[in-house]
Amino acid sequence: MNEQDRLAEQQLLEYVQLSSPERYAAFLESVARTGRFWIAMSGEFVLTLFDEDGQELLPAWPSAATARASLAQAPQLREYAPAERELGAWREHTAAALSEAKVAVGVFPSDRMQSVTVDAGLLLSHIDEVIAEDAALDDDTLDDEADGNGGLDLQRAQRELMQKFAKPPKS
Repeated sequence: MNEQDRLAEQQLLEYVQLSSPERYAAFLESVARTGRFWIAMSGEFVLTLFDEDGQELLPAWPSAATARASLAQAPQLREYAPAERELGAWREHTAAALSEAKVAVGVFPSDRMQSVTVDAGLLLSHIDEVIAEDAALDDDTLDDEADGNGGLDLQRAQRELMQKFAKPPKS
C-alpha cells in the first residue's frame, strides 16, 4: 500500500463516525476512484442484515479496514471477515440479482451498523455519475493546470456529493 492509499484508508476510518449521507458520499467517491468495495463473508456465507422496516440488505464498505471496524463492534458477527468485490464484476453478475431478489445495499455501515439503504441499480447509477463527474473534473483540472489555476478542492467535492445523494432519514 502506497502512502496515498494509506492516507485515504485512514480518512475512510475517520468517516465511520460521520452521518449516513456523509458516509454514502465517501463510499461513492472511494468506489469510483478504486473500482472496488468490501462485503462481509463467513466461509461461503454472505452477510445480509435486516433494517427496522424488515428490508434485507447487503452491507458494503469502501475498504477492508472500515468493514473490520464495523464488524468488530458486533460480537455476533465475529465469524465474518471483509471480502473484496470488484465493481465491474459486481455490476455484471450481482447487482441485477440483488435488485430482483429485493435485497438492497446498506452502504458504508457505521460501527452501529446504521447505513443508507439503496437499490443496487440506483447505487450503480450514483457511482457512474461520480465516475463521469470525476472524468469531467480531471479534464477541467488539466485545463486549470495549463491555465495556472491550481487543482481540485476535495473537501468541497465531498460536501457536494453528500448534498447530491443525501436522503432524509426515514421517520
